[in-house]
Amino acid sequence: MSGDWSERLVAVALFRRTDDRSIRDLFEAAAPPQDVTYEVLRAAVEEQVRRNPAVVEAWQTYSYDKRGTPSHYLDGTEVGFYDGAVQDVIRHANPVDACVDFICREAQRVLRRHRGE
Repeated sequence: MSGDWSERLVAVALFRRTDDRSIRDLFEAAAPPQDVTYEVLRAAVEEQVRRNPAVVEAWQTYSYDKRGTPSHYLDGTEVGFYDGAVQDVIRHANPVDACVDFICREAQRVLRRHRGE
């Protein structure tokens, strides 16, 4: 369904410490095609995370390491947006579902900013 881009997207958090590229460049290299809907993005990311649940820890570390605001965050089963105050919070049933939500939110934010939208 999603091809290589979903594998690369889910792996961004794994490579961010060993790859010399910026986080934006890593996301851009893993970007889905422009015509991919949010529903397709989410399904593809979920498929990849469920295949490799070890990435949840890498994304949690990525979230904890972030220093800038405004920003999405992942904290266990909670995903939200911080801009001086916590907002748009969703508490998921498990860390995998939370991670999928976080990856999708973060990818959209980084790629939208990178593309100048």
